Formats: sequence, structure tokens, C-alpha cells
Amino acid sequence: MYYGWYVVMMAAAVYAVVMGTTFSAFGLFVVPVSEDLNLSRADMNTALILLNIGSALLAPVVGRMLDRISARLIMIASALLAGLSFTLLSFSTSLLLSGGVMALMLAAAVQGGCTLTMSMLLARWFTARRGRAMILAMMGASLGSIFIVPLIGWLIEHEGWRATLLIIGVFDMVFLLALALVVRERPRPGELETAAVSDDAEASKDLEGQSPASIKFLLSMPQFWTLGISCAIAMAMMQTIIITIVPLAVAAGLTTVQAAGLISITGVAALASKILLAVVADRFDRILMLAVLFALGTIVSILLVVGDTYLLLVACALMLGISSSAAAPIFYALLADRFGMSSFGTVRGLMSLLIAVASAVAIRLAGEAFDLMGNYDYVFYTFIGLGGLAVVLILSTWLTRTLVADDSRPVSSSV
Repeated sequence: MYYGWYVVMMAAAVYAVVMGTTFSAFGLFVVPVSEDLNLSRADMNTALILLNIGSALLAPVVGRMLDRISARLIMIASALLAGLSFTLLSFSTSLLLSGGVMALMLAAAVQGGCTLTMSMLLARWFTARRGRAMILAMMGASLGSIFIVPLIGWLIEHEGWRATLLIIGVFDMVFLLALALVVRERPRPGELETAAVSDDAEASKDLEGQSPASIKFLLSMPQFWTLGISCAIAMAMMQTIIITIVPLAVAAGLTTVQAAGLISITGVAALASKILLAVVADRFDRILMLAVLFALGTIVSILLVVGDTYLLLVACALMLGISSSAAAPIFYALLADRFGMSSFGTVRGLMSLLIAVASAVAIRLAGEAFDLMGNYDYVFYTFIGLGGLAVVLILSTWLTRTLVADDSRPVSSSV
């Protein structure tokens, strides 16, 4: 079997463990930690905000490092950071210390041990089936919610939250160190997939071995902005609607059980769409697929303006699950196609920051709009216009087929 598929399995395991023990499991610690340390829920939620902000700000730094030094070294350093982070959190009684650990050490460990490094390794090992590989690997995050989170809940109940954090830290550190020592970072000469590749992916292979382009050069490229702004808008819209759909359902007269069920429907749709896209992701143009997914997110906003019946909200939850889960891996595969592996880490990190900022602004403004107007209608009207802009921008990327070679020699593969 092609070794790249072993990398996919390793990446899926990393997503399950790292995302499962951090973002997915965070809610399990809210009640016991707040009661033990006499903290408000706002204080507890601030910890997650700090982790998100830290991850966004550190993403360009970690991405740039991945373009310049060994991914194995970054994984080893991230493993040690993860272990130290959870250990400090398990003993800490200082909000300042815990906040610093979440925003700096743990955020760097998540980016360097999981999200950025895994997408880099997958992009290196796959060209023809790059989309399929990334989708299959990211299914690990869903599996982490299914298997890892209940286990952590059991540990908290039987061992307490401090001991659980210590156990998580040791496990994450040993797990990431073990994978870092066995994973191969890139194919050997001649060890490549045997399948036809797209024009973008074929052109990106010519960039192997080049020095990473400067950040200034990348930011000057039109396709960086058409890709980045379109995806940032679409991702921000999806995240905001996912957050608002439950209170919207409750305000419409649905029971709490029905409202919570919408999130479950979104999760099931997300997992099912990943399975389906794993089969077809590399058979269609990635730009066209993203345009369809962005349009699907826009249709959700249109439906939410039309009404708020239970069946309509179920349809919106299904479309949200499909569009939100499928857009990210296809987008990352397209970045690897367009910018080549020499600059992929830098571009991936910069895009993560752009998406995080857009999401934070959208979520905040949605809350402000509801407080002012008493409903989300103006938010959804705004999203309809922004969604249309995202579709236009992603389609316009067809006109900018320039790939990065270095700061002075772009490689063209115009249509």
C-alpha cells in the first residue's frame, strides 16, 4: 500500500486525539473547574477564546517554520509543549498562568502537533488524491468527539478534573512523540501516486525544492486574496449560523430537545458528507466545488429569512453540516495545488489567521445585531450578500492561475 495512506491514518488519529482532548472536550471541564475555583461561566469561556486567539495568531508563525525546518522537529516540540501545558493547567490556581498557557503553549502545541503539520504532511504525500486524503484525515476530529470525549468525561467523574488533565498531558505527549519518530515527512524519489492529476496539482510539483516565498510576495498575489477572502467570508457565515441556530429555534417555539437535535443533525450530515466527498473530491475542479459549497451556505441564510419552521431548520442544519465540513479540506487541498509545497505552510498559516479574524467579527456582530434588533434578520440579509460575494471571488480565482516559485519567478499555468 502507498505509504501516504498510512500518513492519512496517522493524521486521522492525531486529529481525534488532539482535537478531542482540547476543543471537543472543553465543555466537560466548565462545571467542575468553575465550581472548584469559584469562576464564572464568562471566565471559563474566556479560556476557550484565548485558545482560539492564540491558535490564530500563532498559525502564520508555525506555518512559516514548517516551510523552513523539519516537520518532525516541530511535532516533537509540540508534543513536549502539549504535555507541559496540560501539566501546568492541572496544578494551576492562577487565572493569569492558565490563560497564558492556553493562549501560547497549548495553542502552539495544537497548531504544530495537529492542524498545520498534519495538513502539510498530507499535501506532501498526495497530489492526485489530495482532496480525498485531507477529507479522510479530518474525519478523525469527528471520531474524537465520539470516542475520546466520553472517555474524558468518565475520567473527570472518577479521577477529578486535575488528574484528568495530567493524564491527558502525558497521553498526548507520548502519542505525538511516538508518531513523530515513525512518520516519514515526504516521499522518496520515484515513490509517487499512480493517478492522473489536475493542471494545478501538476504545476505545483514543479515547485518542489524551491525556497518558500516571502510573506510580502504572497500577500501581493491576487489569488491569495480571492481565495482567502472568499473562504474567510464563507467560514465565518457558517460558524455564526451554527452558533445562532439553536437560540433561533428556541425563539421559534421549538423545545430544547428539538433545538439540540439540530446540532446532532449537523454533525451527522458533516460525517456523511465527508464520506461521500472522499470518493468524489478529486474528480471535480476544487474551485467549482467550493463555489457550490459557499452557495449552499448562502441558501441557508435565504431559508432562515423565509421562515423558522422545524422542517426548514432541519433542512438548514443538513446543509450547514455538508458545507461546513467539506469546505475546509477542499480549500486546503486547493492551497497546496496553487501555491506548491514550498510555501504551503506559510500560506496555510496566514489563511488560518484571516479565517479566525473574520469568524470572530461575524460572531460578535451577530450578537450585537440581535441585542439591538431582537432578531437575526439583518444578519441573514447581510450573509446573503456576503455569500454571493464569496461565490464570485472564488470563481474569479480561475483567472489567476499563478503559482509561487520564489520571490521573483512566478510560474504560470493559465487556462
